[in-house]
Amino acid sequence: MEPADSIARLGFARWYERRLIEGHAWFVSCFLCMIAIAACMEELNLRGSLPRLAVYATLVLASAALAVYAAVRYHRILSEAERLGEHATCGNCGAYARFKLYSPTMARCRRCGNEWRLIN
Repeated sequence: MEPADSIARLGFARWYERRLIEGHAWFVSCFLCMIAIAACMEELNLRGSLPRLAVYATLVLASAALAVYAAVRYHRILSEAERLGEHATCGNCGAYARFKLYSPTMARCRRCGNEWRLIN
């Protein structure tokens, strides 16, 4: 019920904007982790000391794990925003994002009073 609570509190347009910002912040995090992996792999060599090798290997593994997590979060957030964005238009008058949630799943248009299921 998290999207319903946030949409009811913020309104759909502001909720949608914040979800897109959060999703793209995860994308930037994933991209920065890829840069960190490339930089560490470039510095990684078997001629250095064992502690240095361990630090770079740990950084590569941690960055890879964080990059995978960030990519999954990015995909989930954008999928959720897109799914709800497709249902945010009133079928009766065509108004976009002009509704009020009156239950955790149902929306009522502010312009014409039409009701529809926003969240499945």
